[in-house]
Parts: sequence; structure tokens; C-alpha cells
Amino acid sequence: MTRVEEGALAGYRERFAQIMVEYGMPRMASRVFAALLMSDSGELSAAELAERLEVGAPAISGAVKYLVQVRLVERGREPGSRHDFCRIHEHTWSRFVSQSDPMLARVQAGAEEGLALLGLDSPAGRRLEETRRFFAFVRDEIDQSMAKWWRLQAAERETE
Repeated sequence: MTRVEEGALAGYRERFAQIMVEYGMPRMASRVFAALLMSDSGELSAAELAERLEVGAPAISGAVKYLVQVRLVERGREPGSRHDFCRIHEHTWSRFVSQSDPMLARVQAGAEEGLALLGLDSPAGRRLEETRRFFAFVRDEIDQSMAKWWRLQAAERETE
């Protein structure tokens, strides 16, 4: 396989980052995430990220902090090294989706609390009931989809 020309890769990295921006991720975090996703190792130092993205260390630091907070990447240090790295999680998207359950459960529980207060006799209560049912449905679908995904992954590993 030939290496992709650096200019073409940089253009694609920015287009991919823009997709993430359009779905709510901050621009610099999107750029850092895209750079990690497209690196062979999935791991880059802050200096490497700054060089690739042509930005300063403070921009990288803030972006990495955000990505760690939303659990898309991890920060670390190799034993014996003084340099931090940022690494994309293995199975990043399935891990990300799987970790959304606590937030979804909180919305569902919040809707249940409001429903208990308002009852089904009001428009607000009916909206809260729909919210509760929707989040219960989504949580169940995610559980089933993730189980199916892991079965598919296991079957693919067996055929390798």
C-alpha cells in the first residue's frame, strides 16, 4: 500500500473534522480527533499534534482535555518517558456509544420524576411520558445493537 500524499491527507483530515464540528464537537477537538484517527498508531504526542495541525500547544491541550472528558481518547505517558501522548481508544465508537447509557438513563429517570409530578392529564405530562418511553426504547436498542456488534466482531476475528 502506498502512503497517501500529505496534502491530500491533510485536506481529508479537515473535511472529516468538519463533519464532527457539524455534529457539535468543538473545532480543535474535531481536528485532533481526526488526526489521531488517521494516524497509523492512533497515538500522537502533543508536539506531533501541534505540528500536524499547525497550531500551538495550548490549543492541543484544550482539545485533548475535551476529548478525554467525553471519553474518545486517553492521555498517558510511556514508562520512562517525559512526553505525554494522546491515544484514540480501541473500538472508539462502540465504546463511546456504550458509555452513553448513564446519560440516557438520567434523562429517562428525570422524565419519570416529572411524569410522577404532572401525571398524564396534562400536555407536559404526556410529553414527559413520551420522553421516558423514547429513552427506554433507545437504551434497549443500544444494548441489543452493541451485543450484535460484538458478536459480529468476534465472528470476524475467528475468520482472520
